[in-house]
Amino acid sequence: MSNPTPTPATVELWIRSFAPATAGPTQERALERLEELESSDPIESVEVGVWGKEVEQTDHASRIPQLQRIETRLEAFETWADSTGRQLEPFFRNTHVESTITETSHDVWRLPTVALAEFDEDDELLHVAPCRNDERTVDVFDRFDALLERTDRNLTADGDRRRDEVMTDRPSGRTTSYGRGRVEPFSPSSD
Repeated sequence: MSNPTPTPATVELWIRSFAPATAGPTQERALERLEELESSDPIESVEVGVWGKEVEQTDHASRIPQLQRIETRLEAFETWADSTGRQLEPFFRNTHVESTITETSHDVWRLPTVALAEFDEDDELLHVAPCRNDERTVDVFDRFDALLERTDRNLTADGDRRRDEVMTDRPSGRTTSYGRGRVEPFSPSSD
């Protein structure tokens, strides 16, 4: 799979909390693939974010750090889609909800079960999945395949990773500007 997107320094996996059991295998598979990336060069940091089925767009987000982080990400995703000609719908949907009972209305983002965001060494957004590129859908696992294919190119014929190909002056436990650290490997027995 060829893709002109540069190899990211940081990869964020977003998963839906309390997703139905049918989404469980997808989330588990995504966490396993993220674990594979965690040890890859030049990937410096992998992170996991959690969101719900939807998030209300509200002025209260500034008082709730997790909501603020999600809204900031969604705004960045929209900007990236606009600048690259990609479409985030139907995976991410901005919807206006009105209640005839309470006579209130609000805007909400409907969110996918899993999403992947890739950032360069300057924390600039490089790619978001799932998305649509013309008539083609790029899902999270397409991106994992592309990223793992790139990192495999750094292997020598005997299987040793060529460390001299990717130089960095940042520690491997680097955190991004919003303060998230590295993720511990997923273990189904750690409930």
